[in-house]
Amino acid sequence: MILNATALAPGANSARTTVCIVGAGAAGITLACELDGSGIEVLLLEAGGYVADPAVDDDYVGQARAPHPPTTQFRRSVLGGTTGIWGGRCVPFDPIDFERRDYIADSGWPIPYQEVARYYPRALAYCDAGADEFSVAEALPGARPTLADLRPNPVLLSDRIERYSLPTDFGKRYRAKLAASTNVTTLLYARCVGLQRAPGSERIGAVEVVDQAGRRLHIAADTVVLATGGIEVPRLLFQSDPEGPGLGNHNDLLGRYYACHFENTCGRVVPGQPGTPFQFEKTRDGVYARRKLQFSDQTQREQRLLNTAFRLHFPEYSDARHGSAVMSAIFLAKSVLLPEYRAILQHSGAPAATSGRAAHLRNVACGLPALATFGAQWLFLRVLAQRKLPYTLVPNADGSFPLEFNCEQTPLAYSRITPSRERDRHGMRRVEVDWRVSQDDLDAAYRGFGVLRQALQQHSGSRLDYDDEQLRARLAGSVPLGGHHIGTARMADSPRHGVVDTHCALFQCPNLYLASAAVFPTSSHANPTLTIVALALRLADHLRAQRAAP
Repeated sequence: MILNATALAPGANSARTTVCIVGAGAAGITLACELDGSGIEVLLLEAGGYVADPAVDDDYVGQARAPHPPTTQFRRSVLGGTTGIWGGRCVPFDPIDFERRDYIADSGWPIPYQEVARYYPRALAYCDAGADEFSVAEALPGARPTLADLRPNPVLLSDRIERYSLPTDFGKRYRAKLAASTNVTTLLYARCVGLQRAPGSERIGAVEVVDQAGRRLHIAADTVVLATGGIEVPRLLFQSDPEGPGLGNHNDLLGRYYACHFENTCGRVVPGQPGTPFQFEKTRDGVYARRKLQFSDQTQREQRLLNTAFRLHFPEYSDARHGSAVMSAIFLAKSVLLPEYRAILQHSGAPAATSGRAAHLRNVACGLPALATFGAQWLFLRVLAQRKLPYTLVPNADGSFPLEFNCEQTPLAYSRITPSRERDRHGMRRVEVDWRVSQDDLDAAYRGFGVLRQALQQHSGSRLDYDDEQLRARLAGSVPLGGHHIGTARMADSPRHGVVDTHCALFQCPNLYLASAAVFPTSSHANPTLTIVALALRLADHLRAQRAAP
């Protein structure tokens, strides 16, 4: 069932459950749904309600070092969490992401790739993203190759795709299931403000919660799961040890190794043959997909490259020289977009040229028929359709394509989340975000563009054009993907190297688990949501097995 926290035993200040899950985003809801019907008493806590309330943004206010976006972006107090604004991209990690790579410091996971990969099919089902098929041959049989003239080669993989969910808002998608559950109670407007250790024990005994009326509740639990994001996880763990270094922080690792991926749009691909697949395509099971280019594992090792995805991109909306009425209309209407997605209009960095409003108005006036056609398609494909077109793709008139890249980061101990002296309305310490990308990573990205350019020269008639000096400057201006909060409480095989063990339990508090991208030791190039859900499924199996054990 689903209740408002103010309705929970009026006048009382305590409650008890077997498993308490803090956070009803993708991970928390997946975990709760998996435990539904298990006979285990579960309490799922959500700080918000059914609809996001901008008034609670103050709970997320903090300080962020540029170019990291404000700490209120990509964080939501609402049933479903940030899946309500999620673009829906579903991408699995690759086997190489789990390896200890000697050229990437602090890389390697303490569990094998297959330990996570076996949960991807179920995770895709939760995300409504179709089958576990991420190659053109599997998902798009008979489709044209990504670059028609690219010959098979050991350097470049051109058959990879990324899949997209509806996009699925977990709060709406699984609300009925949560409401009907007899052993899972979802408590709305119940904000966790701290964890309390049991007296004389290293176990968590209770969760401290504040409801809408400001009443403080103490919820005793045998097992506690933090299913919040990579910023809120260390914040709660620091908050819960006011006289010490922070829960799980005996070795000064909590909040460190913060990664987001870094991205930008650099250079231009000129295909050697026409007919390059650029628009979204439907897979054989009806899911929207996009093509991407990646380096082979062998090439990554030989060239000491980070795992990177390249996508053919659209021109900058802000530069009216593209001549597109559609793109100009979207640029003029940018104020109605969520702040999290306005940067996309400028290729995630400073625009090469920003045109005046008059130039965009001319494009719109000269292209009204095309704009009308687009509007009709958008109505049916994006507004009315259950499975929505992810976003608009308008090609360059000259047939070339700007090249977008998403790149993993080397885990950096000095890229971190720390608590500040300022406190919010409930007395929680705010956070300071110091996201960094190393010069070695920028150099690796620069080498990657060179390897890609050479591969196209040797194995195709296509080419990649860029100016070397401009490329270095552009890479230096790359921005973090603000919604990817990764690595702040990393998984390891010992407390000397991480905060949680291979089952995502805090080394210091064995009944406290994390279901979050905070536990990722490395970030891959992939969006974290699919792997977050996969790890939540794995944790559900572990908790069920624990309860079944003598």
